[in-house]
Amino acid sequence: MHFINRKSIAKSLIIFIVVFIFSSYGCGLSLHKNTITESTEEPMSTPDKVYTTDLNTLGLTVDEEGTILLAGKPFYGFGVNSFTMLIRFIEGADETMYKDQFEILKKYNIPFARINFGVYWPDYYQKYDENPEFIYECMEKVLKCAEEANIGLVCSLLWYDGAIPHHVGEKRSDMGNVNSKTVKYATDYIKDIVMRFKDSPAIWAWEIGNEYNLGADLCDETFASRLPNGPCTPVKPSGFDFYTSEELSVFYTAIGNAIRSVDPHRMISSGNGDMRNSSKALMNAANNMNKETHLWTESWDVDTVADFYEMCAHFTPDPIDTLSFHLQHAKQDSNGKASFEIMLKRFNGNMSSLNYFKEYVQAAKKAKKGLYFGEMGDMLWMESHNSAPEIFDNITDWIMNSGIQIASSWQFMNNDLKATDEGIDGKKLTILQNKNKIYTERGFADTITYWSNK
Repeated sequence: MHFINRKSIAKSLIIFIVVFIFSSYGCGLSLHKNTITESTEEPMSTPDKVYTTDLNTLGLTVDEEGTILLAGKPFYGFGVNSFTMLIRFIEGADETMYKDQFEILKKYNIPFARINFGVYWPDYYQKYDENPEFIYECMEKVLKCAEEANIGLVCSLLWYDGAIPHHVGEKRSDMGNVNSKTVKYATDYIKDIVMRFKDSPAIWAWEIGNEYNLGADLCDETFASRLPNGPCTPVKPSGFDFYTSEELSVFYTAIGNAIRSVDPHRMISSGNGDMRNSSKALMNAANNMNKETHLWTESWDVDTVADFYEMCAHFTPDPIDTLSFHLQHAKQDSNGKASFEIMLKRFNGNMSSLNYFKEYVQAAKKAKKGLYFGEMGDMLWMESHNSAPEIFDNITDWIMNSGIQIASSWQFMNNDLKATDEGIDGKKLTILQNKNKIYTERGFADTITYWSNK
């Protein structure tokens, strides 16, 4: 039996009141000359369009207006991130590791999971080159288990931006050269993987990588920071170890085209993290680089809302059809004090998380792209706080109220990124289960029709 003391009740009540006020009335603060869009649409509203059931097309698709569909109908749902599903199996874990994760997700009626459909460091690509059949076998087993559990997967294909350039002996800036070894290796690899597994109904979407946008347009002329991590860190760095958003756009386009050449329908997510608050200024600074040294001085002028819309589209070039973002929900100051990040500093002012989510919805609509909140619910240092479940519940409500169709919780951080239902992880899964039940009851999450003939 768990006992709740008065102090905990009071603290939880205060947080609930603050969250309620912010979510109901927005930030209530001046945002200078920027216009913040307030969506007046009903949550989970759909365009005035007749959608017909499609039992033939596999996975999620995105229509011409940016609506995400499953079996031809608009789909809304909460999934999770389960980073280790494949990676640990390739690295030597036994099959019970991923099977146990699927069992837990099925127990809580989680319809899909975002996974690293590969590994992290460049030694994975060496292993793939030497023994691709081993990699295929591992992937096939995980996909078969997902099919048996009726759980879809968002497969992130090239997780770390520094891995392939390091593997082929080039620099990260070579992502911007369509004739580079980096782009050739990446596109050949992508075509191979997508061609081999595109007929699996468990693959709901392809994703290019993880948060490549957060490395773009960053440059340290002293080479003390901004460089690739771990085994990818160059011994003798140069400006070409940094990459620009223009170079990333070339890479994204090439990878997107490689996927589309094999799979013409499935949703493609960029895998981007949250848009930097100075993304436009950083891009402009990078565009004025010294072309001989590939170096520039960063600029951190704050984006306007119009800049935000522009950069969201810039980082989601065709044929990528889905805008992605990730966001953590706690912060830590220089003294190590942590707090929940209910209000966000954006566009030279403060705004509620709900209103910020709505701006992403507007950015996606303007670009006519789908929108995927790929990592949400991560409380960082606050995971053990007694109010974390309440905040997580509020975050899911804000996602639903903003009109975001699909989102994945980043959890399991304290368990080797492995799905369990212990402690806060179980509480999060229960909340997601309840939200998904709402979607199902309202007819916005018909996974039964999708899996009926698979």
